[in-house]
Amino acid sequence: MNQPTARAALVSDFEVKDLQQILAVLDEVDMPADVEVHLGSYGIRRETSELIHGRTGRLYSPIFQTSRTEAWVGRQLTPEEEALVDPRFSGPVPSNARLLELSSNQRIYWGAEVGRRHRDQIRHARDAGIQVDSWQLDELSHQLVAAQGPLHREFARGILRGLAFGRPALGVEQEQGWVWATRGVLRLAAQAGDNEQAHFWRILDRASFRIVGEEYANFVGDPARSARRHSDGQRALAGGGPVRRRLASKYVAGLTPGYHLGGGLGGNVDRLSRASVVRWRNAYVDARARQGVAGFAQFYLRFENARTTVMRDALGAVARGMAEV
Repeated sequence: MNQPTARAALVSDFEVKDLQQILAVLDEVDMPADVEVHLGSYGIRRETSELIHGRTGRLYSPIFQTSRTEAWVGRQLTPEEEALVDPRFSGPVPSNARLLELSSNQRIYWGAEVGRRHRDQIRHARDAGIQVDSWQLDELSHQLVAAQGPLHREFARGILRGLAFGRPALGVEQEQGWVWATRGVLRLAAQAGDNEQAHFWRILDRASFRIVGEEYANFVGDPARSARRHSDGQRALAGGGPVRRRLASKYVAGLTPGYHLGGGLGGNVDRLSRASVVRWRNAYVDARARQGVAGFAQFYLRFENARTTVMRDALGAVARGMAEV
């Protein structure tokens, strides 16, 4: 499987108070020198950007959401900027129920407006002197494959388009980012598909620098077998047409440290010893590296996952994996 040329890993979702320690641990874990490590949490903060850019090879990629946030209330543009963009989408985004009742074009346009509002935040931050290198989108969720999945996918297509392309009328250019996706969404790629799905895969490819598959395994049983099972989303992409195969080639295995349990995050559910967790996780990472991924990510370095020993083991596994891909 062909890999993207740039080598990159991701550390996602943490408290700002823990960032210094995360960065210190990353300096300790033998990350290959040619790997760029992107870090980011929800929202843009100057302090976060400055701490990250104080280290060589560390980049800032804040997280934006597909769910309702302040971006859904209204857009923040100057009167001069408002005069250059479509006035129909200046107000609150319609309710979820109403979005599903709209025409396909209206649904996509409202999604694009949400994505553009996210890009507005990046543009405003840069204008204020905050260095933002890329972005993350959390997430392509189970809604996209539920009963009304095609309608939700149309809205998600809009968000991806808005984030990637911003507002061209304001001089914004295309920028790709990290897109988190559930395995269920990626398994959709195994279907023959129709025109709607083809549009979905194409915009996902155009928007994404990397696709991060959420491989939140329980640390139980044979790690190699678990790695095979949790790679099903990537394998579905790899078995598709040219666009889906390209997505498979930029697939990153998204893991969690495993000590904060619940919320579908998997992890150390059998309360294994630290040494046993390290062995299990390393074997899983080794298996995924052999199977062929573009990189590794760690998500949710909070609560128990923010302990220094846990960080060291989890980020050490990322470094181990990046040395093998």
